[in-house]
This record gives sequence, C-alpha cells and structure tokens, in this order.
Amino acid sequence: MFLKKLKSFSLTKALTTLLLTFLLIISFSTFTFAKELDSYNEGFKFGKEYKLQILQNLKEVKDKASKNNIDISALNGDLDKVEKMYTEVLPEKLNWIKGLSESTGIPYRDLLIFNTFDKNLLSFQGECTTFIAHGKALKDGTGSMIMKNRDLGATSLCEVSLEQAATHANNELYQAAYIDIPQAEKTYKFVGDRTAGRWGYAMGINEHQVIVADNDAPSRDTLAFNTGLHDNDLIRLTLERAKTAREGVDIVGKLVEKYGVAWGGIMYEIGDPNELWVVEVTGYRWAAKKYTNSVSARSNQYQIEDDYDLSSKDLITFAEKQGWVEKGLSKINFRQTYGSTTLYPEDNDLSKRQAAEKLYSTEQRYQRAMELMKKSFGNITLETMMKGSRDHYDTYTLPSGKVVNTNQIPFYSLSDKNFANWENNEFIIDSPKDDKVSTNLYIRGLCSHDLGWGRTMSSAVLWARPNVPNELGLMLHSFSPPCGSIFVPFYVGIDKVHPDFEGPSAAALFQQIDTRTFAFYQDYHNIIRAKFDPYEKDMLSKIQNIEDKYMESRSKDILNSFCYDECQAAVDLAKAVQEDITKAAVDKNDWTPRKVD
Repeated sequence: MFLKKLKSFSLTKALTTLLLTFLLIISFSTFTFAKELDSYNEGFKFGKEYKLQILQNLKEVKDKASKNNIDISALNGDLDKVEKMYTEVLPEKLNWIKGLSESTGIPYRDLLIFNTFDKNLLSFQGECTTFIAHGKALKDGTGSMIMKNRDLGATSLCEVSLEQAATHANNELYQAAYIDIPQAEKTYKFVGDRTAGRWGYAMGINEHQVIVADNDAPSRDTLAFNTGLHDNDLIRLTLERAKTAREGVDIVGKLVEKYGVAWGGIMYEIGDPNELWVVEVTGYRWAAKKYTNSVSARSNQYQIEDDYDLSSKDLITFAEKQGWVEKGLSKINFRQTYGSTTLYPEDNDLSKRQAAEKLYSTEQRYQRAMELMKKSFGNITLETMMKGSRDHYDTYTLPSGKVVNTNQIPFYSLSDKNFANWENNEFIIDSPKDDKVSTNLYIRGLCSHDLGWGRTMSSAVLWARPNVPNELGLMLHSFSPPCGSIFVPFYVGIDKVHPDFEGPSAAALFQQIDTRTFAFYQDYHNIIRAKFDPYEKDMLSKIQNIEDKYMESRSKDILNSFCYDECQAAVDLAKAVQEDITKAAVDKNDWTPRKVD
C-alpha cells in the first residue's frame, strides 16, 4: 500500500528505495525458509556487504521523519511491544536484525525501528482503491455494487472468513484492536476479507445484504490512537449490527463520535439493495453522502465537499475553533477543511498537520477510477468491476504533458523499456556532469505492483440486490494483484468457507504466483490468464442457474457445494499455473545442441 508522491527520482534515491525493498524482503524471507537459512548469519552477511547503503537508508528515513516533525525517540515506547510480538510470532526477523547490527555496528534498536515503523516515519504513501455504483449505473438498473482493491505490505496474507449470527449477554464486550466496547445484543452473519489472523475485517457482506469497504485518508483532525477504534473493527461492527446502509451510517457515526478512530482518517463505503452511502471520518467527526443512480470512487483522500447529506454536530464548530473556516457557515467544504498530508501522525499537535485537499498520485488514481466508471455507466456488471480491479492505465499524462501509451503494462514490468527501465541504469558510459540523474516518474495502477513496500493483496466485488433472497448476497474475492489472480464466489448464505481460503493457504499459493512473475508481466501474463480467464467466464455463467435453483428449493446445499467447488477449482488452477510458469521459464532458456556434421 504505499504510494510515493514524487516528480523525479535521483539515482541515489532510486538505489535507496531498492535497497530498502531488499532489506524488507530479506528480513521476511527467513520466515519462509527458516529451516534452510540461519537468520543471524544471513543478517550478518548482508550487513557486511551493504553497510554504507544501510547507513544512507537510515539517514534518508531520519531526514524524512524530521521534515514530517516526527520524533523518532518517541517510538521507543512502542518498540518493546513490537519486539515482544516478533519474539513470539517471527523470531527469525529479530535474529536477522541482530546479525545485521553485529556486522555494521549500527544499534539494534535503530535497525528495529527502521524495519518496523517505516510507515510512521515516511508518512502517507497511499493505499486502497474503491469503485462504487448504484441503481441506474448498473446494467440491472437496481442494487448497489462496491469493488475494493486492498493494498497492504507485500508480505501480507489475507483470508476469507464467515462469522455466524450470535446472541450476546448484556455485560459482554466487543474486544477491538485497542479498546473494549459494549457488545450488541444480537450480531448478524457475514462473510468477508481480512488480514490472516486479524479480528477486524477489510470488506464484506452480511445476511441483510449490507456491503461495506473502506479507504484510508490523511486527516487534519484529532485522532484517538490507542484509545480509539481500528478501521477494520468499524467494518466488522457495521457488518455485525446494520440491517440497512442507512443504519450502517448511524452506527459508524455514533461509534466515531464516542470513541474516535485510531491512526488516521477513514472513508467507509456502505451499501444495501436499495441505498449506497459514503461516510468520511476525520478523528471524532464525520460527513456522509448518499449516492443515488450514480457512480463514484475513492483512493486515499477525502472526496466529499459541501455536498454531504449528514454530518456530526460539531463538524463546523470544531473547524471554527481551529481557525480553519470562517464563523457562521451552514456548510463547509469537508475535503478542503479536513484533508491533510500525514496519514499516521505521531501526536495531536494539529499545528504540524499541513492542510491538503488533493494529493498528486492519489488524485491520479481517483481520476482514473472515475474515468472507468463513467465510461461504463448504465452497463456496470460484475465483469466491469473485475476488469477495473486489474487496470494499469491505457494512457498516462506525465507532468510535462507528454502522453504515455502504457498498453496495459504496469510500471514495474522490465518489458517496458521506456518508462520502467531500471535494468539499463546499471552501466553509465559518460561521466555524469550533475550530482543527480533524473529517472522517469513511475505510474501506479489501480492494480498495484510496487517494488516491495506494498501491493494489492486482495480484491472483492460486493453485490447487494433488491429482487433476490438475502442469502444470495454475493462477494467475488481475489487474492494478490488481481491481474495475476482469480475471482472466486462466496454467497453470504453458505455455512462454511473452504479451508484453504479460511486460512492463509490459498493466499500464499497466489502470492507465490505474484512473486515469481513480479517484474515480468509480459512474459507470464498470458500464461496466467490462459488458465484463469476460462474459469471466471464459466463461474459467472453458472451464477444465474445456481441462484434459480436456490430460489426454487431454498436449499443451502446448493450454495455450499457451488462455492466449495469453485474454491477447490481455483486452488487446482493456481497449482497448474505454477507448473505452466515453470515450463515457460525452462523453455525460454532451453538450449538445443548444434548438429555436428
């Protein structure tokens, strides 16, 4: 998830970025190959080889933190908790860092902060992209649809899980990430996507066909930090408690006003068969807009201006007290007033937070998403949303005004020799005349493939419809960047999730495909799609028949068998794709001996 707002790279910074990537990748590679590698020795070896570059990395990060008014020493209080967690779940990473410290002489705690809090230190860099469509925007003319690409750290694993409806005692508590709050007397069944092992959810659909997703946004407001609600908790709470989208708006609003959100601003997209809303949350305040017969999108900046339909009572008065708006206004421009540049600030000194209505790269993703949605207005289907999730741009206008035809080649592909040419920067013929060498601005697509700090790690299309039983509320779900993956169906009416999807096994399988083909889009993309496209076409063609059968019999066995079989087929295909990739790699380098007369 992390998008850099840059107009040019120096060669030094490009090298720094790559080395930071390698540092993070190698630190996590010991998790995968723990039995084969001695983590400490690997760290020691890496430190001896790259000490100067690591020192340069640390300097760059510290300089950036200083510009963001971040006190690195303030992170020491949280470092002990992080170290304890790693000792329990990922000791190999700590051993690697200890070896690195020993060989470089760099303090262990400095390296631990560098490997743990880079997101806090480097500030906002960008995350998820979401499409929304309602009513006449859809081909069916009714209902609500949300598509979300969830961008996370490149080593993250997600899972699909099913939570059953439940009845709770009066004194029972909901244990959120940072705080406990009173549990609802009754919670609803839902299916959704979450980071493997996490309690909260990133997106999902409940038994009343309420659909929910979210996006981060830098907030200028007061934040709750460890005393507030995590954004994934608020999604779960909405899915558990809301019968309608409008009720979901009220739930988010009341919880935010009472507890606040933890680390940054959040935008919640909430739909049902009849309505579609977006609630943009800033600290303890919020504004909500209803979208009727329309499309919209969210990247990682607020989009609501003065066109909100609902808001917290103190939205304007708080801004007045800060001197952000003039007094006496009946409405304010929400994004202009509460937007900022820092997604994860370290404290509530609001004077440090720079106001920002738009962020360059985030605005580019938003505009591209809106372009795709508007083109499809009135004809939006599941296929439309799936295709949009895989977008890498057709053309892109560089700051100079030059229009680049990217031909669906994302910036990371080494096949793109004009605008992603990292490879040929290794050797420079002429002696440089300047201290800095400019390289091209990379283009981050909606389907994100970054160099290691973040990628699209899961996607979902959520569909709520008025003319079907609620059990047919549908989530199509994909692991890893969707251009190299496959969408699998999950009805909220099912009784259980395929075990490979309920845990991280399926996510790891698709992550292997992404890792093996990373940077070689043109070499492997067609091989992947040759297996996955027929599956998706066949799966989508079955949906109407499956739903007709269910409406006739109301037998959950129909839904259970369909979803389980489609999951199993997806796993089998992913394994077959691995074999096809291996064969293609072997064939590419195959050598036939010359015939000797």
